[in-house]
Amino acid sequence: MTAFDAPIVFGLLGPLLVSDPHGAAIQIPQAKQRIVMAALLLKANTTVSCGQLAEALWEDQAPPNASATIRTYVARLRRALGPMGTRLVSRPSGYAIEVHEAAELDLRRLECLRSEMREASDAGHWERVALTSEKALDLWRGIPLEDIPSPALCRSVGAGLDELRLQLVTSRIDAELFLGQEHHVVAELRQLADEHPLREHIQARLALAYYRCGRQAEALDVCLRARASLVDELAVEPGPELRQLYQHILTANPVLDSTLALSSALTVGRTPRGVWQ
Repeated sequence: MTAFDAPIVFGLLGPLLVSDPHGAAIQIPQAKQRIVMAALLLKANTTVSCGQLAEALWEDQAPPNASATIRTYVARLRRALGPMGTRLVSRPSGYAIEVHEAAELDLRRLECLRSEMREASDAGHWERVALTSEKALDLWRGIPLEDIPSPALCRSVGAGLDELRLQLVTSRIDAELFLGQEHHVVAELRQLADEHPLREHIQARLALAYYRCGRQAEALDVCLRARASLVDELAVEPGPELRQLYQHILTANPVLDSTLALSSALTVGRTPRGVWQ
């Protein structure tokens, strides 16, 4: 068994997950203790001050005895963790959760998988990119910090994790397009394009997938609708990727049938200004 086959000990990509190294779940029923645990995990192996914990717990309405109350929460959390309580350590300026291996915390495991994806992409190993991105996406068990009633913590990480998940999805789809699996991704791309009408990269990938599936008219329509959304919502014209793709689809450029369409054919280039007309 490799480190990444072992159970995750701490998880934030969904409801708070705490387990022992054998995978047995540890319940933390009290909301305030879950907030403290999440705040510490977000900065694992780093000291989190009482002030930072107070912000996570009460934002700008901390009680006068906040430090004493936090000590009580930490003591109760340590008891709830049982043998794993040794991971929660007191330090002169605050508290910390010790994570011994990157694979123990889902956020750290995610970073390792992203690094592996980048290496595979740079090497052109698209099967590995697709597999690794799928492993990364499988780490999500629901909405991150789903049962952590702390607006401050959710604001600090929520949008970033949503964006990261979308990047992972599009990276996997890109890999599948490199592998010639456009028929398998059209439906997913169509849903993503509907959800993100201003994301040019997603619109371009949907148009390319349509074209490769023999649906040239629909591919052109995607480009035109994407331009209309950008002009109406942001008062901007599409960028080079979408403009050049539209030109290639319009002329049925054979380059779109090869993997070069994903690496060189959509690079920055000049397109006639009247191409959308």
